[in-house]
Amino acid sequence: MPFATDLDQLARQRIRRARTAGALMTVLLGAALAILLSKSPQDPANADPTLAPTASVMPATPAPTFGYVTPARWVTLPEARGRLSRDYPVGWPRTPQGAAAAAAAMFSAVWDLDKGRALGAVDVYFSSRDRDESRREAAASVTWLRALLALPREGAPPAGATVAVQPVGVQWRIADAGNVYVSVAMRIDMIAGAHAPMRTVTVVGTGHLRWQTGLRGGDWAVLRTPAARMPRPVYADPGSAAFNSGHWRAIRPGE
Repeated sequence: MPFATDLDQLARQRIRRARTAGALMTVLLGAALAILLSKSPQDPANADPTLAPTASVMPATPAPTFGYVTPARWVTLPEARGRLSRDYPVGWPRTPQGAAAAAAAMFSAVWDLDKGRALGAVDVYFSSRDRDESRREAAASVTWLRALLALPREGAPPAGATVAVQPVGVQWRIADAGNVYVSVAMRIDMIAGAHAPMRTVTVVGTGHLRWQTGLRGGDWAVLRTPAARMPRPVYADPGSAAFNSGHWRAIRPGE
């Protein structure tokens, strides 16, 4: 298991990573994510880039230009009990950390260039009452994301084209024993092909997680919830003072 100095070094390396995307891409991506998670009728393909994201997603603060600050809070997210087809991890403990792990898994799976994988993520992680609407919007998000990277609308993505989501921080607000609002700070790396440059954006996604005893023997499910009821944390890099003042918990690397 890494020592604290190793963990600090990992965070320092993350801060030094080059980020090539501008604020416009961050706003567009955040708006599309907000539509998926909240009850919003707007199609992400028609999202107005002049509008800020809705309450469930907030854009990044500028990257820190000053010295490294060790995160004040750390969390070890629990491992899933199992995995379903397409390698979706499922089965989390009924704890705030379990809800955070479920949210991180959902965010990591739902953003994809493969429509089948994105729709499968909705079926696995979203409440059954919200799946039809969420599937439509997830499919539209895949189309929009492909257009953003100038990729074909249909068919298999080109070789090397990927979208990789890296959760870097979490926080939560407990509503009651069975409902938790989980915010995940993420870096999203996007590559249009094997020789294309990597674009990186940073966003915060907040999901409403509800414990469902009848789901896989007891598991967390995502509910679409009005954005006005969601927390509004702002992204900050691990290793910055804003990360600590924003009450983020750094995710401790696994063994």
